[in-house]
Amino acid sequence: MPEVRDIVEAIERFAPPAIQADYDNSGLLYGDPDWNVSGVLVTLDTNTDVIEEALQKGCNMIIEHHPTVFYPLKKFDLRLPLHRALCSAIKNDIAIYSAHTSVDFAPGGLNDRFAELLGCVNIRTFDGMSLTGRIGELVPPIPQKEMVRRVARILNADNIDSVGDPDRPVHCVAVINGAGGGKEEALLAARAAGADLFITSELKYHVVRLAKDIGYGIISVGHYESELPFAELISGVLSRAGYGNHVFQAESLKNPYNHRSMQ
Repeated sequence: MPEVRDIVEAIERFAPPAIQADYDNSGLLYGDPDWNVSGVLVTLDTNTDVIEEALQKGCNMIIEHHPTVFYPLKKFDLRLPLHRALCSAIKNDIAIYSAHTSVDFAPGGLNDRFAELLGCVNIRTFDGMSLTGRIGELVPPIPQKEMVRRVARILNADNIDSVGDPDRPVHCVAVINGAGGGKEEALLAARAAGADLFITSELKYHVVRLAKDIGYGIISVGHYESELPFAELISGVLSRAGYGNHVFQAESLKNPYNHRSMQ
């Protein structure tokens, strides 16, 4: 039976905490490195449903993407779902490890996986975005409207929005998983790197307006959908380290948004 430290070491060989963004809080957030691990549950977020699923599956360690503890906590307020989840983890001796921007940035990490799923080849980091953004080529190129359909199909998403000429051939794509759409600099860096299309989530209006005004292509996807490959990715990392029999992917965590057909 592995210990918490063994699981942590396997993840950190793949995605060292040293490469995380300076604002981030990746790492072991709760638990004892000496604890024996009965099972690992991998999830995008940790909430009370995920804690209950961990208990039902006999898992005493959670690997999450978004840090449950991101800002300093001055008190625990059990009226808040996040605080209830943390207290339940502590009460039940469930270790929590966050693998956030360390996994986003790592070679072969979430940004690379996102680009691969979309059919990109020759994937590399694009200038101006440090370790975050990836750019890759489509062989053969496809029209932007076909890329929109591909993104929707691969991510099983119905909340796809786009800007730009639907018939424009797309030879090269830039991607940032998660919240990459907040700044004009990201879009301009993708364009300067030669990408015909920029795909990310949480696009601010002023970024969308800029794309429209300069005739540039963007596809907006949901944050949740763009990072869903996290569970598969980390499960693979732990399986290759020899811990596959102890790893489960969370089933209880759902997209917080309703599908458009339900609205």
